[in-house]
Amino acid sequence: MLNKDHFLIPFNSNLWWYGFMGFLIYATVVLISGKYFIHSNQEAKFRRIWFWLLVFREITLYSYIIYNGKFTISESLPLHLCGLSYLSSLIFLYNPKFFYFEFLLLLGIGGAVQSILTPEVTHGYSIYFVIDYYISHGTIILTPLYAYFVLKMQLRDFSWFRIWVLAHVILSTVGLINFFLNSNYIYLCEPPAVDNPLITGSFPYHLIGFEIFGTLHIILFYVIFKYGINFKRIYKKTI
Repeated sequence: MLNKDHFLIPFNSNLWWYGFMGFLIYATVVLISGKYFIHSNQEAKFRRIWFWLLVFREITLYSYIIYNGKFTISESLPLHLCGLSYLSSLIFLYNPKFFYFEFLLLLGIGGAVQSILTPEVTHGYSIYFVIDYYISHGTIILTPLYAYFVLKMQLRDFSWFRIWVLAHVILSTVGLINFFLNSNYIYLCEPPAVDNPLITGSFPYHLIGFEIFGTLHIILFYVIFKYGINFKRIYKKTI
């Protein structure tokens, strides 16, 4: 089931650091720009430009993998958690809604952080795929942080429970799709090949870790961003 062309970027390797530093530069530029444009009443225009650039990135990616014969139904549909989160980022940037903000902050960002720390490029190695990987996963992390710091959006009461229920609806639906497509979206049928201490065991035991750490992440991020450290005050002092 696993595509042997998957390319793993070893943690702490030179390529890993290049990608991580690129993500930090991307994040810094977006957050500083967002703060600047919101003070000049141009934030909506900036966000719309960012949206169209990301749409262009998505079109370019699919054109590239189709042209190079790498598109497959079982590997290339946006049905991994990060793929669904990226699409949610696009929708949010075009028309910000609390639902997408909460989905990205409480669920999407966790998978994207793990993907940044232990990258697995699903269509094989190329410089283009590596750069695109960090842009797409960086966007998933950036979008809810942008909403929180720049747009000053707040988590609603009990949003953690709504997102937890939604997560299980998504897992059940994608699991059914995997059955018919013989695919491995969201790594439900086989764990990713990355060396990640949070992922242990083979099917079905790795799903226990997914459930435990996924639930803890949702609750932890809800508590931190709703009741914890005043991140916005820190943001104002540092940017």
